[in-house]
Amino acid sequence: MVSAVSSQDIISDLNKTGNAGRSSADANSSQGIQDRFLKLLMTQLQAQDPLNPMDNAEITSQMAQISTVTGMENMNQTMNMLLQSQFANQSMMAATMIGKDVMTDGNALHIKGEGGTANGAVELNGPADKVTVTVSDKDGNVVSTIAIDKPTTGINKFEWDGTDGSGNALPEGEYSFKVEASNGGVAVTANPLGFSKVTGVTWEQGIPMLMLAGGKTTSLGEIIQIV
Repeated sequence: MVSAVSSQDIISDLNKTGNAGRSSADANSSQGIQDRFLKLLMTQLQAQDPLNPMDNAEITSQMAQISTVTGMENMNQTMNMLLQSQFANQSMMAATMIGKDVMTDGNALHIKGEGGTANGAVELNGPADKVTVTVSDKDGNVVSTIAIDKPTTGINKFEWDGTDGSGNALPEGEYSFKVEASNGGVAVTANPLGFSKVTGVTWEQGIPMLMLAGGKTTSLGEIIQIV
């Protein structure tokens, strides 16, 4: 059996613990939370019925609550520090990508200068024996078609020479493409992928976002390849 605990002894010990450093404890810190629990426990002890005092189990339960809340506060502080460190690492990584070309989901093609070329890619979810890329201008008019030779499951890159079906060079600007893939006449799921240059970094709700040529933004997690 646990021996009886003197209420006066407990109050004396709690007073010593609660007063230590109390003047410098922030109300929202783990020390401040602990102080508030100690005050509550001391009030309970002082107001208890002398003929029916709190037993050891009840006092232990109160102290366990203090330990639990303090532990949760410390854990929250640790998690916040880890998150801040992660955000800092992501920001540094994002900054190093400025000026590089990256591959992301998208179907945009950009010709730089008349007679320039544009690069794109197609991700196939399975084997295919026929993959056709249809290129359209900003008004939706089809200007060229490209056949990808020997397509394989996964990412297949292609280069468009920037000409129409008659071999005429098209003007600089933004174009788009769509993909049709099949294997033995059965359709295969194909996902268009585009290349863009990283022009800068911005932050949205504390998360670094890459600014891409053309005005699009994307997160680091959405980058498929760095070219």
